[in-house]
Amino acid sequence: MKYCVLIIDGASGWPLPERERKTCLELAHIPNLDAIAQEGVVGLARTVPPGMEPSSACACMSVLGYDPKVYYRGRSGIEAKSMGIPLDEGDVVFRCNLVAVRDGKMWDYSSGHISNGEAHALIAALEHSLGNDKICFYPGVSYRHICKIKGEKDTLLATCTPPHDIPGKPIDGFLPYGPGSELLRDLMVGRKDRGERI
Repeated sequence: MKYCVLIIDGASGWPLPERERKTCLELAHIPNLDAIAQEGVVGLARTVPPGMEPSSACACMSVLGYDPKVYYRGRSGIEAKSMGIPLDEGDVVFRCNLVAVRDGKMWDYSSGHISNGEAHALIAALEHSLGNDKICFYPGVSYRHICKIKGEKDTLLATCTPPHDIPGKPIDGFLPYGPGSELLRDLMVGRKDRGERI
């Protein structure tokens, strides 16, 4: 017997006050989903091991048959590979999100759902201003991009906070900190005055 796994991550959404607090899934016409549920096997699976980050990247790795405890190191490596970015020994990659900050607070983690064209222009400007033989910025989709850093493996020790975890909060308390964070903070503020380090 063959099985097909259907993951409808985030399909239900939040209850809508203007629609009697029903979710989009509750309001949808779903004969195909009903048929799948009637003919299929419905169950629960733990896709994120206890103690690990409950993210879609971690869960998807598990669903694809890779143990996140062994293979998961964050979403940036997965995205860099999917974008065809060459990685050599000693290279590290970070997700380089474009965000919108107002009055020192995280206004929008997706920079207002920025378009690809606008985002690519900004990433090209970052590459022009801060890129060099050690630091490269690669354009991705909408607000999601990649920064590759050579020869600075200590940056992997830095503690970083995903922008979507701090809506409406002052960003100062959530900038990278700890060992390896100095270079990341400098890149975030666009500083290029530390000689050979950047």
